[in-house]
Amino acid sequence: MSVPALSIDSVSAGYGDHLVLDSLSVQIAKGEFVVLIGPNGCGKSTLLKTVAALIRPSSGTVRLFGEDVRKLRPSARSRILGVVPQKVESPMAFTVHQIVMNGRTGSSLPWISLSEEDHGIIERSMIYTDVFDLRDRYFMELSGGEQQRVILAMVLAQEPQIIMLDESIAHLDINHRYEVLRILRRLNHEHGMTVVLVSHDLSLSSEIADRLILMNAGKVIVSGSSEEVLQAEILSRVYDCELQVQQDPLTGAVHVTGVLDGVNKGSERMRPVHVIAGGGTGIELYRRFGLYGYRVTTGVLNRMDSDAEAANALGIEAVFEKPFSAIGDGAYKEASEMAGKAEILVVSDVPFGSGNLINLRLAKEALDAGKEVWIAGGIAERDYTDGKQAVGQVNTLLAEGARTWTSLHDLMMELKRV
Repeated sequence: MSVPALSIDSVSAGYGDHLVLDSLSVQIAKGEFVVLIGPNGCGKSTLLKTVAALIRPSSGTVRLFGEDVRKLRPSARSRILGVVPQKVESPMAFTVHQIVMNGRTGSSLPWISLSEEDHGIIERSMIYTDVFDLRDRYFMELSGGEQQRVILAMVLAQEPQIIMLDESIAHLDINHRYEVLRILRRLNHEHGMTVVLVSHDLSLSSEIADRLILMNAGKVIVSGSSEEVLQAEILSRVYDCELQVQQDPLTGAVHVTGVLDGVNKGSERMRPVHVIAGGGTGIELYRRFGLYGYRVTTGVLNRMDSDAEAANALGIEAVFEKPFSAIGDGAYKEASEMAGKAEILVVSDVPFGSGNLINLRLAKEALDAGKEVWIAGGIAERDYTDGKQAVGQVNTLLAEGARTWTSLHDLMMELKRV
């Protein structure tokens, strides 16, 4: 059995105390063209930095062709791995030719002059990436897209066995983007180079990848072909928005698009919803309901609570109680009248104590009135009342027809079906 080009075994890594990769494991075979996809902050760039030994993992091992990346000398690592970063800066006035030449000298012994073969590789790398005519220009004078092509040429001059690109083609115009992808495909097919590309373009990724790896929250969610990974249900859950996946009947290409139905379309979807929240648990609910055209009310909230501040900032009608005080009869009565005008009542994952337990009576009233009631799951972990009163009340509500929700995406999808 051949040794994988890249082996990542139970790697956890991040920045200081902030963990980004969480016991992540993945293997990439020699000659594979792999595209990493996933939402911002999911760990794609951190994974590439860890593979390149720019970040030391807190646990786990990264191996390049069986060799622990931390034990490889930089010169040896550069002969195996080339990295094209997201952004590139040159602190000195180097020409394009000098920048690309640095890629070659990094994979040669520093005290040996470049050979005719080396110069040929440098020129070929510049021609491949369409920067040969820029060779005498200063790097800092170039546009962002031109700079990215120069850095790609520099990495190609290393002649690495693996090349990793961290969204490096995102800044290119469509012509040069496809040219770079054709270069990578040619190197992959003709020279067996392993390519790992980070991309936010899901449709483009489906065209070029042998395998897609979908990441979220520092973990691999699914790995496989475009058909296996680019499924609307999986993508919508990971990206936390409604996405559609369609296949072109002529080319077979997969196209991923967002769904804007119901967003900011005036009054046609202005269904009133009342949110029971507190402690910051309502902020994203307020934002998302507002974005999707629902008319939102909320309360009872204590003044100075972060949800109270968010409601004020968003212009949401709300009922407030004094800071750090139990909800009184007056505030409850006002909230009851407000919630009675809503078609839907949603209980966030707010913790319950003796001071706000009365808010669950709003859910009971809504249910008795035939309204939809949705309660965030996991109430047992958030019940701080004596005798777990919140758990008992929620269980009664669920038995009488209330429903639970576990993710905001699932909640929005369920409400859309109504």
